[in-house]
Amino acid sequence: MKKSDLVKIIAISAVAAAAVAGGAILISQYRKNKKEGEEKAIRIAGANAYIAGGGMSAYAAALYLVRDCGLKPENIHVYANRVYERGNAETGYICRRGKIINEKKSPNFFELINDVRSLDIADLTVCDEILNIYTARGALRPITFIEEDGNILDISKIRLDKEYRRVIIDLFREKKEDLIITPLCSAFSDEFFDTTFWKLVSASYGFSETSNAYEFVNALVHIDDALSGTLPADFDRSEEILEPLKAHLKKLGVDVCEGAEVTDIDFDGDRADSILYNDNGVRKAVYLNENDICILPTDELADCETFGSFNESAPKGFGVPYLLWEKLAEKHYAFKNPSALFAEDEENMSEEFTITLSNHLLPELIDRVTAGALGRDGVLVLDNSNWKLTICAVPPSHFKDQSDDTAIIWGTASRFDRDGGYCEKPMTDCSGAEILYELISCLNLGEAWEDIRETVINVIPCHRRYDKAYLAAVPSKLEIVPTGLSNFAVSGEFVYGNGSVFTEEFAVTTAKQAAYTLADNKKRVYKRNKVSIAGIKRKMRKGF
Repeated sequence: MKKSDLVKIIAISAVAAAAVAGGAILISQYRKNKKEGEEKAIRIAGANAYIAGGGMSAYAAALYLVRDCGLKPENIHVYANRVYERGNAETGYICRRGKIINEKKSPNFFELINDVRSLDIADLTVCDEILNIYTARGALRPITFIEEDGNILDISKIRLDKEYRRVIIDLFREKKEDLIITPLCSAFSDEFFDTTFWKLVSASYGFSETSNAYEFVNALVHIDDALSGTLPADFDRSEEILEPLKAHLKKLGVDVCEGAEVTDIDFDGDRADSILYNDNGVRKAVYLNENDICILPTDELADCETFGSFNESAPKGFGVPYLLWEKLAEKHYAFKNPSALFAEDEENMSEEFTITLSNHLLPELIDRVTAGALGRDGVLVLDNSNWKLTICAVPPSHFKDQSDDTAIIWGTASRFDRDGGYCEKPMTDCSGAEILYELISCLNLGEAWEDIRETVINVIPCHRRYDKAYLAAVPSKLEIVPTGLSNFAVSGEFVYGNGSVFTEEFAVTTAKQAAYTLADNKKRVYKRNKVSIAGIKRKMRKGF
């Protein structure tokens, strides 16, 4: 045999041996992965999940744990204490700010609710209902801006000065951690806060001069969703989304403990060890096993609202809905300093009101003096009012039991601490009747007061103590999985997530990340693509 032939035989033998060895390694790795997968499935199937609160991110996390992560429904426990007051046609409705929903920018949200059946129409999902509502509405909500001199401004012609555009572009270039601690008053000159652009954005989203720059630039990403921002939209969020989602979880077998409030969570090293809660007045405790997990949804940690009436102002609420967070912060450094977010100052507060009317006289009168501002569910910004009022027509589809004859107007104010031009006292001290009188007087409709009064079912003022706490320029929000903890995660408004806190997508995405991380699920979580500077420049040319 030739030497060259021998070399070839040896080479071929080596390749074959390597292939056999490689195949053996692959088989071994496959068996190892299969065994680990089986062990993980057994471990997850036997695990309990405790969700210490209610709200969108709580219910979303529960559904992800069942649907995508393999937990048994009966092993998931949601402690939901919040009851959303909606009012009714007889005593007056209560509207709230909502969340931005954009079909193209909300993949996680729509994918989630596509599994949830409507409570009203058996053949539809909640996803179908929402898309049908938006399709029926069609065009974006019109916005009318009345200047201080009483003239109506054409907002389509508003353009920001180059100086402010430059500042906004520079903010988009800044690091997230720097933007979080930068108040807007440090980024912009005082003159910026007198621009129509600022007044519109502030009215639409609830920003103040001390709000952090990070949430401000995130809001601007959604500027093409119109400046309707988070104003009450085509449906009540609780009625259209939260209630069907909760009903869906119950149908699956998830343990939704309504009226149960988590009062404390103890830790043993890096693990949540026990949960104390109040179950409709009865104090109880649950102890976590080795594979159990705990999620803290922060959706309701800022809830502290009080309601007035036509004859009374809303009481000043001084509750501590974030008390659980404060207790956790005393036990573990990862929970930072919540008191920095929940400062007792007016920058964190909001004042709102809902007018319920037996007919459409008031909206029609407003349309006459504002060139149809409330037509097509429009938004009206009254810069000529001392309180800087913003009102909007609430669509007839908002509440499911709302009749066609009933008209609803929702309103808020960015300068509620000032004396009114006609009531001569702050909005916080005004009854519903006084707020209504201030509104119609700003519109020169005072002579029609008696006629309007006869159509009023109620005007309900609402005082929200910590409504804007998540906009504070302090680094106190939490990581989805706090540093140093292994079986504990956080979701909702008070975490650092991907995207804008003003969107429904944000709550769902943080819940998905929390559930997937704790359950070691490797499935993809859709995240918003990073916004390019060129894209922002195009948006600003298109809008402002």
